[in-house]
Amino acid sequence: MSFRPRMNSVERAQRSILTLQQALYHAAHDYPGGATAIAAVDGVISPSTLNHKLSRTGANPKHRVNVDELQLILDLTRDPRIVDALLQPIGWVGVDVSELHETDTPKSLLTGITEMLRSENNLSEQLAKALADDHVDDDELAQFEMLAVRMLQAVFRLRAAVRLKHEEGQADG
Repeated sequence: MSFRPRMNSVERAQRSILTLQQALYHAAHDYPGGATAIAAVDGVISPSTLNHKLSRTGANPKHRVNVDELQLILDLTRDPRIVDALLQPIGWVGVDVSELHETDTPKSLLTGITEMLRSENNLSEQLAKALADDHVDDDELAQFEMLAVRMLQAVFRLRAAVRLKHEEGQADG
């Protein structure tokens, strides 16, 4: 049995589904200008207050992001980690198909899915080994859940692109 170090917080943010508090923190942190810029767009909440609400230290557990602030952060960042964090506890998967780009052709999306499968082959092999010894650790589970969600999202984006292509064909006669 080989030893693998646990993921640090940045790796976990990239390779697993986060809690809502973690997702909000990382979304705001990754947004240009951070929570300060988000607060400036709103104009109602102070940057200091928003930073405190997004803190991962939990110094004041009652000081949390409210629904309006959640909507603001989601609207500005469009960060899928927030949607994942909201929906994963109830077993749902969110898929953003609101904006297909010109480059989101059925062919390009299918190529992306193929590349995702190739790049995640290591994870599949690790999971197969984990299942063989009848033990799945926290990191293996987190990585698998993230891959499963991303694959579903990619397939549904492909579905939306294929439907759009079909509609364009129908319009052309």
